Amino acid sequence: MRRLKLTIMLGLALSLLWVVPTVVAQGGDEYPPNVDPDDVYKISRKLHCDVCQGVPLSDCPSQQCQAWREEIGDLLSQGYSEDEIREHFADRYGDKVSGVPLDEEDRFLTYAIPIGFVVLLSMGIGWQVYRWQNQDNQALQVARTAGVHANHDRPVPDNVDSAYLERVLAALEDHRR
Repeated sequence: MRRLKLTIMLGLALSLLWVVPTVVAQGGDEYPPNVDPDDVYKISRKLHCDVCQGVPLSDCPSQQCQAWREEIGDLLSQGYSEDEIREHFADRYGDKVSGVPLDEEDRFLTYAIPIGFVVLLSMGIGWQVYRWQNQDNQALQVARTAGVHANHDRPVPDNVDSAYLERVLAALEDHRR
C-alpha cells in the first residue's frame, strides 16, 4: 500500500513537470516573428512603468506594460535602434519612463557619488601602498644602523660572539666547497 502511494505521488510530480512548461508558455507578450524576445527584454529593463513607481518595464505585470513591450517589439521589427526606442518612449510618455533622474541636482548626484567613491577609494589604496613602502624603508634603515658584518650583508645582533660567527661562516664556506 505504501509503495502504491509513493508511485502515485511520483507520477503526479512527473506529470506536473510536463504540464508546468506548457502553462508558463501560454499567454505573455506577442512579438513580430523577426524580433528576439531577449532584445525586447534588454530594452524594456531600461525603461520604467509610469504607473508602477520604479518598476522596470520588463518586470511589470500590468496590461499597459505588456502593450509597451509589444510596442518595443514592433519598433524593433521596423528597424529602430535601442536609443531611438528610448527617445520614442521619452517623447511620448515623458522623461519619467527613461529611468534618468529629472531634477538637475539629482542627475548630478547620480554621477558625482560613484565618481567620488572611486576617488576616495583610490586615495585610500594609494595611502596604504605608501605606508607599506615606508614600513619597508624603515626596516632597511633599522637594519643598516644595527651593524652589518663585513662579509655578510645581514645585521648581526650585539649578543653574538664575533669569533663564534667567524667559525660558523668558515664552516659554511667549507661545506659549500
